Amino acid sequence: MRTRRAITFVLTVFMLFSLASCRDIFASSHAKKEAVKYFEYLKNRDIDKLNSLFSDDVRDTHDLDKEWEEFFAGIDGNIVSYEGITSRGESERIDHGKTTYYDINIIYENVVTDTGKTYEWICFSQVRENKKHPENKGINLFAVKLPADNEDGYVEKLVGGFITYTD
Repeated sequence: MRTRRAITFVLTVFMLFSLASCRDIFASSHAKKEAVKYFEYLKNRDIDKLNSLFSDDVRDTHDLDKEWEEFFAGIDGNIVSYEGITSRGESERIDHGKTTYYDINIIYENVVTDTGKTYEWICFSQVRENKKHPENKGINLFAVKLPADNEDGYVEKLVGGFITYTD
């Protein structure tokens, strides 16, 4: 009986680690390629392509062209490179064995412009699956950390916004 419990425990732990490692979407080459492609859109200031990445909900409730204009106006020069890309948070909801919600947050670290200015980060938040609210699937927010003369020493310039809903 003890041996059976031990084997069951070991198998359960093994399966949990296996499932967790399989779901790391950022580690997949597809997610990383997407992040690199999105950065090219930022470099080229391709607002049409950037806007197409946003969820239907954000496109319907924000003036994205104006927000991108303000976003790029806050950056000194043209974006040329970044030091690294990281995933800083993922969340997933599984109901009855199926993923019903999944999101990921990506950060481009130490973004450099053609004027030599370095920005600590530019990031985006993307809902990759949402069964209850499919209109929220897509990017909902881009942000850049800009230096500022305030208590925090910075402001965040946003394009889009976080989605809030109940249930």
